[in-house]
Amino acid sequence: MATWSEYIVTAAQHSKGNAAHWFRYLGKIADKDVSQEEIDLLYRNERLTYFQRVSLKYAFVDGSPTRERVLGSSRKANLDMMVVLREKYEKIDSGKQ
Repeated sequence: MATWSEYIVTAAQHSKGNAAHWFRYLGKIADKDVSQEEIDLLYRNERLTYFQRVSLKYAFVDGSPTRERVLGSSRKANLDMMVVLREKYEKIDSGKQ
């Protein structure tokens, strides 16, 4: 049986370029008990895009907009919100807050 991290890497490859599809994959694992170490390992995985790594990281942060989005992933994606989230996380990770 594949681990959840293998699932995420495979999902990342299948959903490249489609944020709504990626968030649906995240929604399937967002309620799992995952250690920060496991998240950090995936964050450094080069097979995930920058957007995928950052959104994965915030999918496990209680109260983050990303977590709220992936937990409600059955809703249709709001593409404007995806752009806002991407810009926000690029600023956070580059230290430009």
